[in-house]
Amino acid sequence: MATIFPREEKAEYLFDKILENPQACERLMETFYESVESDGEYSGEVLPPEKFAKALFDAYKNKDLTAFLLAICQHSMFDLLRNAYLVPFRFNADGHTNPYILTDGSGNLLNDCKKAVPDKMYHKFQKVYGQNDDVKMYLAEGYRKRHCYDEVTMEVKDYRMGEQLGVLLVYELPDTIKMKETEAQSYVAVMDLVMQLQEELPKSIVYYGQECLEEKGEHFDELGVFLPFTHFSERLEKHIETAKKIVYQYKE
Repeated sequence: MATIFPREEKAEYLFDKILENPQACERLMETFYESVESDGEYSGEVLPPEKFAKALFDAYKNKDLTAFLLAICQHSMFDLLRNAYLVPFRFNADGHTNPYILTDGSGNLLNDCKKAVPDKMYHKFQKVYGQNDDVKMYLAEGYRKRHCYDEVTMEVKDYRMGEQLGVLLVYELPDTIKMKETEAQSYVAVMDLVMQLQEELPKSIVYYGQECLEEKGEHFDELGVFLPFTHFSERLEKHIETAKKIVYQYKE
C-alpha cells in the first residue's frame, strides 16, 4: 500500500543529526504535543525528548505505527483497542497469568491460592455460584494492561492496570484456528458481543483465547466475562444474568 507522501530517501542522516542535539529533540516534542493538545502542554507519562525523537524516527523508518503509539500514548495499537473495550483481552497474554483463577470447579478456594480474598467477597461469590449451575463460574483476579517504553533502556515493558477481584464466567466457542482464522479475525466475530456487554455492563472485561479448551480430543475457543466487584458487587446476581443473556443470544 502506498504511503500518503513519498518517503524521503536517506532520512536517517537527518534523524541522526537531530538526535545528537537535545534542544532539537525538545523542540520536536513540544511541536508535536502543541499540535494535539489545545493548551500546548502535555500531561501524563511521556518519554524524555531524546527518547521521544528516537522512537518517532524509528517508527518512520520501519513503518511501525505501534512503535510510534508507544512513544506518544504508552499503548500499542491493540492496547488501545482493548482498553477502549472494543476487542477482548487475551487470556494469559505475554506469558503472564490473567486472570488468576482462585477457585476450583466446585466453587472452593484453591489450596495453593496466594491471593488475599476478603471473607465478604468470598461469601458473595459462593452465594451466586450456588445459584448458577448453567455456566462455568470462578472467583478470579483480573487486570487490564498496556505496553510502554522503559525510559532508560527503551525496552518495551508491560504495565498492569486495575488489578481487582471479581466473578469470571467462562464459555466455549467454536475453534477458530480449525476454521483457519487469525486472532484478529476471531475478534471480528465477537466484537458486537463485547460492545453490547459494555453498553449494558460498563467496565466488564472480556477475555478470549483460541483453542484454550480441550474436551474429548476436541478443541474450543474460550470466552470469559469478568465482572469486578468494584463495579458489580451491588446487584451482582442481576449483572450475572445480564451477562449470561447477552452471551447466550450471541451463541445462538
